[in-house]
Amino acid sequence: MKESLLHLVWEQQLFKTVDLLTTDEQTLKIHKKGILNHLQGPDFGNAVVEIGGQKWAGTIEIHVKSSDWYVHQHQEDINYQNVILHVVYEHDVEIFDKHSNSIPTLELKKQMDSDVLENYKLLIGNSKQWIFCESKLKDFDTFKLSGWLERLYVERLERKVGEIERVFLKTNKDWEAALFLLMAKYFGGNVNGEIFLNAFSQVDYTIVRKQIANKTTTSFLFGLVGLLAQKSVEDGYYELLKKEFTFQKQKHQLGNLQLARLNFYGCRPPNFPTIRLAQLIAFYEKHKTVFASILNLDGNLKSYHEFFTIKMETYWQLHYNFDKPSKKSSKQISKAFVNLLLMNVVVPMLFFYAKNQGKDTSFLLDLMYEIPVEKNSVISKFNQLGVKTNAALQTQALLTLKKEYCDKERCSECVVGIYLLKKRNNFKYP
Repeated sequence: MKESLLHLVWEQQLFKTVDLLTTDEQTLKIHKKGILNHLQGPDFGNAVVEIGGQKWAGTIEIHVKSSDWYVHQHQEDINYQNVILHVVYEHDVEIFDKHSNSIPTLELKKQMDSDVLENYKLLIGNSKQWIFCESKLKDFDTFKLSGWLERLYVERLERKVGEIERVFLKTNKDWEAALFLLMAKYFGGNVNGEIFLNAFSQVDYTIVRKQIANKTTTSFLFGLVGLLAQKSVEDGYYELLKKEFTFQKQKHQLGNLQLARLNFYGCRPPNFPTIRLAQLIAFYEKHKTVFASILNLDGNLKSYHEFFTIKMETYWQLHYNFDKPSKKSSKQISKAFVNLLLMNVVVPMLFFYAKNQGKDTSFLLDLMYEIPVEKNSVISKFNQLGVKTNAALQTQALLTLKKEYCDKERCSECVVGIYLLKKRNNFKYP
Protein backbone atom coordinates (compact mmCIF):
# COMPACT_ATOMS: atom_id res chain seq x y z
CA MET A 1 0.00 0.00 0.00
CA LYS A 2 1.39 3.40 -1.02
CA GLU A 3 0.29 6.85 0.07
CA SER A 4 0.05 7.84 -3.59
CA LEU A 5 -2.78 5.31 -4.02
CA LEU A 6 -4.60 6.87 -1.07
CA HIS A 7 -4.10 10.31 -2.66
CA LEU A 8 -5.91 8.98 -5.73
CA VAL A 9 -8.65 7.40 -3.62
CA TRP A 10 -9.24 10.70 -1.80
CA GLU A 11 -8.92 12.93 -4.87
CA GLN A 12 -11.30 10.78 -6.94
CA GLN A 13 -13.46 9.98 -3.90
CA LEU A 14 -13.20 6.25 -4.57
CA PHE A 15 -14.81 5.23 -1.30
CA LYS A 16 -18.19 5.28 0.39
CA THR A 17 -18.86 8.98 0.94
CA VAL A 18 -22.26 8.84 2.71
CA ASP A 19 -22.92 8.14 6.36
CA LEU A 20 -19.25 8.60 7.17
CA LEU A 21 -17.97 8.51 10.73
CA THR A 22 -14.61 9.46 12.15
CA THR A 23 -12.76 6.92 14.30
CA ASP A 24 -14.26 8.55 17.41
CA GLU A 25 -17.80 8.12 16.01
CA GLN A 26 -18.44 11.69 14.90
CA THR A 27 -20.45 12.30 11.71
CA LEU A 28 -18.36 13.43 8.76
CA LYS A 29 -19.43 15.24 5.59
CA ILE A 30 -17.00 16.24 2.83
CA HIS A 31 -17.90 19.58 1.26
CA LYS A 32 -14.59 20.24 -0.51
CA LYS A 33 -11.97 17.52 -0.86
CA GLY A 34 -9.24 20.14 -1.38
CA ILE A 35 -6.42 20.49 -3.89
CA LEU A 36 -3.47 18.09 -4.03
CA ASN A 37 -0.27 19.73 -2.80
CA HIS A 38 2.93 18.69 -4.61
CA LEU A 39 5.16 20.78 -2.33
CA GLN A 40 6.03 20.48 1.36
CA GLY A 41 3.23 20.42 3.87
CA PRO A 42 -0.12 18.58 4.17
CA ASP A 43 -1.29 16.57 1.17
CA PHE A 44 -4.47 18.54 0.35
CA GLY A 45 -5.15 22.22 0.87
CA ASN A 46 -8.30 24.38 0.77
CA ALA A 47 -10.51 21.56 2.04
CA VAL A 48 -13.85 21.97 3.82
CA VAL A 49 -15.37 19.21 5.96
CA GLU A 50 -18.15 19.05 8.51
CA ILE A 51 -17.40 17.05 11.68
CA GLY A 52 -20.08 16.52 14.28
CA GLY A 53 -22.15 19.28 12.70
CA GLN A 54 -19.27 21.81 12.80
CA LYS A 55 -17.72 23.06 9.53
CA TRP A 56 -13.94 23.26 9.30
CA ALA A 57 -11.73 24.73 6.56
CA GLY A 58 -8.08 23.81 6.31
CA THR A 59 -5.75 21.04 5.17
CA ILE A 60 -5.96 17.25 5.02
CA GLU A 61 -3.08 14.86 5.63
CA ILE A 62 -3.06 11.29 4.30
CA HIS A 63 -1.10 8.30 5.61
CA VAL A 64 -1.18 4.54 5.31
CA LYS A 65 -1.30 4.25 9.11
CA SER A 66 -2.23 6.81 11.75
CA SER A 67 1.09 6.25 13.50
CA ASP A 68 2.89 7.60 10.41
CA TRP A 69 1.94 11.02 11.78
CA TYR A 70 4.47 10.52 14.54
CA VAL A 71 6.97 8.68 12.32
CA HIS A 72 7.12 11.82 10.15
CA GLN A 73 7.10 14.05 13.28
CA HIS A 74 4.22 16.17 12.03
CA GLN A 75 3.27 16.99 15.62
CA GLU A 76 6.36 19.23 15.78
CA ASP A 77 5.90 20.85 12.37
CA ILE A 78 4.11 24.19 12.23
CA ASN A 79 3.00 23.43 8.66
CA TYR A 80 0.67 20.74 10.03
CA GLN A 81 -1.09 22.84 12.65
CA ASN A 82 -4.02 23.53 10.32
CA VAL A 83 -4.87 19.87 9.57
CA ILE A 84 -8.63 19.42 10.00
CA LEU A 85 -8.79 15.73 9.04
CA HIS A 86 -6.34 12.84 9.06
CA VAL A 87 -7.22 10.27 6.36
CA VAL A 88 -5.62 6.84 6.77
CA TYR A 89 -5.98 3.36 5.39
CA GLU A 90 -5.56 1.81 8.83
CA HIS A 91 -6.13 3.52 12.16
CA ASP A 92 -3.66 2.14 14.68
CA VAL A 93 -3.19 4.99 17.16
CA GLU A 94 -4.83 8.24 18.24
CA ILE A 95 -2.94 11.33 17.10
CA PHE A 96 -2.62 14.78 18.63
CA ASP A 97 -1.16 18.12 17.56
CA LYS A 98 1.56 19.96 19.52
CA HIS A 99 -1.12 21.44 21.80
CA SER A 100 -2.41 17.93 22.68
CA ASN A 101 -5.61 18.44 20.67
CA SER A 102 -7.01 15.27 19.09
CA ILE A 103 -7.08 15.36 15.27
CA PRO A 104 -10.20 13.74 13.71
CA THR A 105 -9.37 10.65 11.66
CA LEU A 106 -11.15 8.88 8.81
CA GLU A 107 -10.21 5.22 8.26
CA LEU A 108 -10.61 4.07 4.64
CA LYS A 109 -9.93 0.38 5.11
CA LYS A 110 -13.60 -0.62 5.12
CA GLN A 111 -14.80 2.29 2.97
CA MET A 112 -12.66 1.90 -0.16
CA ASP A 113 -14.05 0.59 -3.43
CA SER A 114 -13.02 -3.08 -3.45
CA ASP A 115 -12.30 -2.98 -7.20
CA VAL A 116 -9.69 -0.25 -6.69
CA LEU A 117 -7.77 -2.24 -4.12
CA GLU A 118 -8.02 -5.44 -6.15
CA ASN A 119 -6.85 -3.66 -9.31
CA TYR A 120 -3.96 -2.16 -7.39
CA LYS A 121 -2.81 -5.56 -6.13
CA LEU A 122 -3.06 -7.08 -9.59
CA LEU A 123 -1.35 -4.12 -11.26
CA ILE A 124 1.76 -4.15 -9.09
CA GLY A 125 1.72 -7.88 -8.46
CA ASN A 126 4.17 -8.91 -11.19
CA SER A 127 7.47 -7.25 -10.35
CA LYS A 128 9.23 -9.10 -13.19
CA GLN A 129 7.57 -6.92 -15.84
CA TRP A 130 9.47 -4.00 -17.38
CA ILE A 131 6.57 -1.76 -16.34
CA PHE A 132 3.47 -2.86 -14.43
CA CYS A 133 0.93 -1.94 -17.11
CA GLU A 134 2.79 -3.33 -20.12
CA SER A 135 0.10 -5.88 -21.00
CA LYS A 136 -2.59 -3.15 -21.02
CA LEU A 137 -0.70 -0.22 -22.52
CA LYS A 138 -1.43 -0.99 -26.17
CA ASP A 139 -5.18 -0.80 -25.52
CA PHE A 140 -5.10 2.61 -23.84
CA ASP A 141 -6.84 5.47 -25.67
CA THR A 142 -4.24 7.12 -27.95
CA PHE A 143 -5.81 10.59 -27.64
CA LYS A 144 -5.66 10.49 -23.85
CA LEU A 145 -2.11 9.14 -24.00
CA SER A 146 -1.03 12.01 -26.29
CA GLY A 147 -2.42 14.54 -23.83
CA TRP A 148 -0.66 12.82 -20.94
CA LEU A 149 2.65 12.82 -22.82
CA GLU A 150 2.37 16.57 -23.42
CA ARG A 151 1.83 17.11 -19.71
CA LEU A 152 4.80 14.88 -18.92
CA TYR A 153 6.97 16.83 -21.33
CA VAL A 154 6.05 20.13 -19.68
CA GLU A 155 6.82 18.48 -16.32
CA ARG A 156 10.23 17.51 -17.72
CA LEU A 157 10.84 21.13 -18.75
CA GLU A 158 9.82 22.36 -15.31
CA ARG A 159 12.36 20.00 -13.79
CA LYS A 160 15.11 21.32 -16.06
CA VAL A 161 14.24 24.89 -15.10
CA GLY A 162 15.75 24.28 -11.65
CA GLU A 163 19.22 23.65 -13.08
CA ILE A 164 18.92 26.54 -15.54
CA GLU A 165 17.84 28.95 -12.80
CA ARG A 166 20.84 28.03 -10.65
CA VAL A 167 23.21 28.79 -13.52
CA PHE A 168 21.26 31.96 -14.37
CA LEU A 169 21.57 33.30 -10.83
CA LYS A 170 25.29 32.49 -10.68
CA THR A 171 25.81 34.65 -13.77
CA ASN A 172 23.96 37.57 -12.13
CA LYS A 173 20.95 36.98 -14.38
CA ASP A 174 22.91 37.31 -17.62
CA TRP A 175 20.98 35.39 -20.31
CA GLU A 176 23.95 35.19 -22.69
CA ALA A 177 26.30 33.97 -19.98
CA ALA A 178 23.86 31.37 -18.70
CA LEU A 179 23.21 29.99 -22.18
CA PHE A 180 26.95 29.84 -22.90
CA LEU A 181 27.61 27.75 -19.78
CA LEU A 182 24.71 25.40 -20.51
CA MET A 183 25.82 25.05 -24.14
CA ALA A 184 29.36 24.32 -23.00
CA LYS A 185 28.15 21.66 -20.60
CA TYR A 186 26.21 19.88 -23.32
CA PHE A 187 29.01 20.19 -25.90
CA GLY A 188 31.18 18.41 -23.32
CA GLY A 189 28.73 15.51 -23.25
CA ASN A 190 28.37 12.95 -20.49
CA VAL A 191 32.13 12.54 -20.18
CA ASN A 192 33.37 16.15 -20.13
CA GLY A 193 30.23 18.25 -19.68
CA GLU A 194 30.67 19.02 -15.97
CA ILE A 195 34.38 19.70 -16.57
CA PHE A 196 33.54 22.29 -19.26
CA LEU A 197 30.90 23.88 -17.02
CA ASN A 198 33.15 24.14 -13.98
CA ALA A 199 36.15 25.39 -15.95
CA PHE A 200 34.25 28.17 -17.71
CA SER A 201 32.37 29.14 -14.55
CA GLN A 202 35.69 30.27 -13.07
CA VAL A 203 35.79 33.44 -15.14
CA ASP A 204 33.31 36.25 -15.64
CA TYR A 205 31.54 36.04 -18.98
CA THR A 206 32.59 39.62 -19.81
CA ILE A 207 36.10 38.22 -20.32
CA VAL A 208 34.79 35.46 -22.59
CA ARG A 209 32.85 38.10 -24.57
CA LYS A 210 36.08 39.95 -25.25
CA GLN A 211 37.76 36.76 -26.48
CA ILE A 212 34.84 36.09 -28.83
CA ALA A 213 34.98 39.65 -30.19
CA ASN A 214 38.77 39.44 -30.69
CA LYS A 215 38.63 35.87 -32.05
CA THR A 216 41.03 34.66 -29.35
CA THR A 217 38.43 32.29 -27.91
CA THR A 218 40.32 29.15 -28.92
CA SER A 219 43.43 29.88 -26.88
CA PHE A 220 41.41 31.12 -23.91
CA LEU A 221 38.88 28.27 -23.66
CA PHE A 222 41.38 25.56 -24.58
CA GLY A 223 43.61 26.94 -21.85
CA LEU A 224 40.82 26.99 -19.25
CA VAL A 225 40.16 23.27 -19.73
CA GLY A 226 43.82 22.34 -19.52
CA LEU A 227 44.33 21.43 -23.17
CA LEU A 228 47.33 23.77 -23.38
CA ALA A 229 49.10 22.25 -20.39
CA GLN A 230 50.26 19.16 -22.25
CA LYS A 231 53.95 18.30 -22.38
CA SER A 232 56.06 17.27 -25.36
CA VAL A 233 53.71 18.67 -28.01
CA GLU A 234 55.65 19.71 -31.10
CA ASP A 235 53.07 21.77 -32.92
CA GLY A 236 53.39 25.41 -34.00
CA TYR A 237 49.66 26.08 -33.64
CA TYR A 238 49.69 24.62 -30.13
CA GLU A 239 52.62 26.84 -29.13
CA LEU A 240 50.82 29.92 -30.50
CA LEU A 241 47.68 29.15 -28.49
CA LYS A 242 49.71 28.49 -25.36
CA LYS A 243 51.51 31.84 -25.72
CA GLU A 244 48.18 33.67 -26.21
CA PHE A 245 46.64 32.00 -23.15
CA THR A 246 49.63 32.92 -20.95
CA PHE A 247 49.18 36.56 -22.02
CA GLN A 248 45.41 36.49 -21.37
CA LYS A 249 45.90 35.00 -17.89
CA GLN A 250 48.27 37.81 -16.96
CA LYS A 251 46.09 40.50 -18.55
CA HIS A 252 42.96 39.44 -16.67
CA GLN A 253 44.81 38.45 -13.48
CA LEU A 254 43.67 34.84 -13.56
CA GLY A 255 46.46 33.37 -11.50
CA ASN A 256 44.27 31.15 -9.33
CA LEU A 257 42.65 29.09 -12.08
CA GLN A 258 41.98 25.42 -11.46
CA LEU A 259 42.94 23.81 -14.76
CA ALA A 260 40.75 20.87 -15.72
CA ARG A 261 41.78 17.42 -16.85
CA LEU A 262 39.66 16.26 -19.76
CA ASN A 263 38.78 12.70 -20.68
CA PHE A 264 39.40 11.34 -24.17
CA TYR A 265 38.88 7.72 -23.16
CA GLY A 266 35.42 6.49 -24.09
CA CYS A 267 34.93 9.21 -26.74
CA ARG A 268 34.84 8.57 -30.46
CA PRO A 269 37.13 11.00 -32.37
CA PRO A 270 34.18 13.19 -33.56
CA ASN A 271 33.26 13.59 -29.88
CA PHE A 272 36.77 14.35 -28.62
CA PRO A 273 36.69 17.37 -26.29
CA THR A 274 39.06 19.16 -28.68
CA ILE A 275 36.55 18.88 -31.54
CA ARG A 276 33.45 19.67 -29.47
CA LEU A 277 35.17 22.73 -27.98
CA ALA A 278 36.37 23.88 -31.40
CA GLN A 279 32.79 23.57 -32.69
CA LEU A 280 31.45 25.59 -29.76
CA ILE A 281 34.05 28.29 -30.40
CA ALA A 282 33.31 28.45 -34.14
CA PHE A 283 29.61 28.74 -33.34
CA TYR A 284 30.09 31.61 -30.88
CA GLU A 285 32.58 33.49 -33.03
CA LYS A 286 30.06 33.31 -35.86
CA HIS A 287 27.10 34.68 -33.88
CA LYS A 288 28.68 36.68 -31.01
CA THR A 289 25.36 37.12 -29.13
CA VAL A 290 23.76 33.70 -29.35
CA PHE A 291 20.82 34.14 -26.98
CA ALA A 292 19.68 37.37 -28.63
CA SER A 293 20.00 35.72 -32.05
CA ILE A 294 17.94 32.70 -30.98
CA LEU A 295 15.12 34.98 -29.82
CA ASN A 296 14.92 36.39 -33.35
CA LEU A 297 14.80 33.04 -35.18
CA ASP A 298 11.62 31.94 -36.97
CA GLY A 299 11.32 29.07 -34.52
CA ASN A 300 11.07 26.24 -37.05
CA LEU A 301 13.50 23.34 -37.12
CA LYS A 302 15.08 24.33 -40.45
CA SER A 303 16.05 27.77 -39.14
CA TYR A 304 17.79 26.19 -36.14
CA HIS A 305 19.72 23.76 -38.31
CA GLU A 306 20.90 26.67 -40.46
CA PHE A 307 21.74 28.66 -37.34
CA PHE A 308 24.06 25.92 -36.09
CA THR A 309 25.90 25.60 -39.41
CA ILE A 310 29.53 26.57 -38.85
CA LYS A 311 32.88 26.64 -40.59
CA MET A 312 35.56 25.00 -38.51
CA GLU A 313 39.04 26.49 -38.32
CA THR A 314 41.29 24.91 -40.97
CA TYR A 315 43.54 23.35 -38.33
CA TRP A 316 40.66 21.37 -36.82
CA GLN A 317 39.49 20.24 -40.23
CA LEU A 318 42.84 18.45 -40.40
CA HIS A 319 43.16 17.29 -36.77
CA TYR A 320 41.27 15.59 -33.95
CA ASN A 321 44.00 16.45 -31.47
CA PHE A 322 47.20 18.48 -31.41
CA ASP A 323 50.23 17.20 -33.31
CA LYS A 324 48.22 14.35 -34.90
CA PRO A 325 47.15 15.21 -38.48
CA SER A 326 44.17 13.37 -39.94
CA LYS A 327 42.22 13.22 -43.17
CA LYS A 328 40.49 16.52 -43.89
CA SER A 329 36.81 16.75 -42.93
CA SER A 330 34.48 19.69 -42.32
CA LYS A 331 33.52 18.48 -38.82
CA GLN A 332 30.21 20.29 -39.01
CA ILE A 333 27.81 20.10 -36.10
CA SER A 334 25.55 17.29 -37.24
CA LYS A 335 21.78 17.70 -37.46
CA ALA A 336 21.40 14.91 -34.91
CA PHE A 337 23.57 16.81 -32.43
CA VAL A 338 21.70 20.06 -33.13
CA ASN A 339 18.47 18.21 -32.31
CA LEU A 340 19.99 17.10 -29.00
CA LEU A 341 21.09 20.67 -28.25
CA LEU A 342 17.57 21.91 -28.97
CA MET A 343 15.97 19.30 -26.72
CA ASN A 344 18.39 19.63 -23.83
CA VAL A 345 19.54 23.26 -23.88
CA VAL A 346 17.75 25.63 -26.25
CA VAL A 347 14.11 24.65 -25.64
CA PRO A 348 14.49 24.41 -21.83
CA MET A 349 16.30 27.77 -21.80
CA LEU A 350 13.60 29.42 -23.92
CA PHE A 351 10.94 27.84 -21.70
CA PHE A 352 12.62 29.36 -18.64
CA TYR A 353 12.92 32.74 -20.39
CA ALA A 354 9.28 32.75 -21.51
CA LYS A 355 8.07 31.89 -18.01
CA ASN A 356 10.36 34.54 -16.53
CA GLN A 357 8.95 37.14 -18.93
CA GLY A 358 5.35 35.95 -18.64
CA LYS A 359 5.19 34.93 -22.31
CA ASP A 360 3.50 32.06 -24.13
CA THR A 361 5.41 28.77 -24.33
CA SER A 362 3.22 26.85 -26.80
CA PHE A 363 5.59 27.56 -29.71
CA LEU A 364 8.18 25.36 -27.98
CA LEU A 365 5.81 22.39 -28.07
CA ASP A 366 5.36 23.01 -31.81
CA LEU A 367 9.13 22.90 -32.26
CA MET A 368 9.41 19.69 -30.26
CA TYR A 369 6.82 18.10 -32.53
CA GLU A 370 9.11 18.97 -35.49
CA ILE A 371 12.21 17.31 -34.04
CA PRO A 372 12.52 13.62 -35.02
CA VAL A 373 12.21 10.86 -32.44
CA GLU A 374 15.17 9.75 -30.37
CA LYS A 375 16.49 6.22 -30.60
CA ASN A 376 17.36 4.41 -27.39
CA SER A 377 16.45 1.22 -25.54
CA VAL A 378 13.67 2.83 -23.46
CA ILE A 379 11.87 4.23 -26.51
CA SER A 380 12.31 0.95 -28.40
CA LYS A 381 10.69 -0.95 -25.54
CA PHE A 382 7.72 1.43 -25.41
CA ASN A 383 7.34 1.02 -29.19
CA GLN A 384 7.28 -2.75 -28.74
CA LEU A 385 4.50 -2.34 -26.18
CA GLY A 386 2.40 -0.50 -28.75
CA VAL A 387 3.20 3.15 -27.97
CA LYS A 388 3.84 4.83 -31.31
CA THR A 389 6.10 7.88 -31.43
CA ASN A 390 6.70 10.34 -34.24
CA ALA A 391 8.29 13.35 -32.51
CA ALA A 392 10.91 14.18 -29.89
CA LEU A 393 8.28 15.61 -27.56
CA GLN A 394 6.79 12.15 -27.19
CA THR A 395 10.12 10.36 -26.73
CA GLN A 396 11.26 12.91 -24.15
CA ALA A 397 7.96 12.47 -22.32
CA LEU A 398 8.31 8.68 -22.35
CA LEU A 399 11.76 8.95 -20.77
CA THR A 400 10.16 10.98 -17.98
CA LEU A 401 7.31 8.50 -17.68
CA LYS A 402 9.69 5.56 -17.26
CA LYS A 403 12.13 7.25 -14.87
CA GLU A 404 9.77 9.34 -12.74
CA TYR A 405 6.62 7.20 -12.72
CA CYS A 406 7.12 3.58 -13.79
CA ASP A 407 10.43 3.04 -11.98
CA LYS A 408 9.10 4.76 -8.84
CA GLU A 409 5.80 2.81 -8.92
CA ARG A 410 3.77 6.03 -9.16
CA CYS A 411 0.96 4.25 -11.02
CA SER A 412 -1.75 6.07 -9.08
CA GLU A 413 -0.39 9.41 -10.36
CA CYS A 414 -0.22 8.31 -14.00
CA VAL A 415 -3.17 8.73 -16.37
CA VAL A 416 -2.79 5.13 -17.56
CA GLY A 417 -2.50 3.81 -14.03
CA ILE A 418 -5.50 5.81 -12.82
CA TYR A 419 -7.61 4.39 -15.64
CA LEU A 420 -6.57 0.83 -14.84
CA LEU A 421 -7.12 1.27 -11.12
CA LYS A 422 -10.59 2.74 -11.53
CA LYS A 423 -11.91 0.48 -14.29
CA ARG A 424 -14.15 -2.31 -13.03
CA ASN A 425 -13.15 -5.89 -13.95
CA ASN A 426 -10.12 -4.50 -15.67
CA PHE A 427 -7.89 -7.49 -14.88
CA LYS A 428 -10.50 -10.22 -15.14
CA TYR A 429 -9.77 -11.04 -18.78
CA PRO A 430 -6.52 -11.28 -20.79
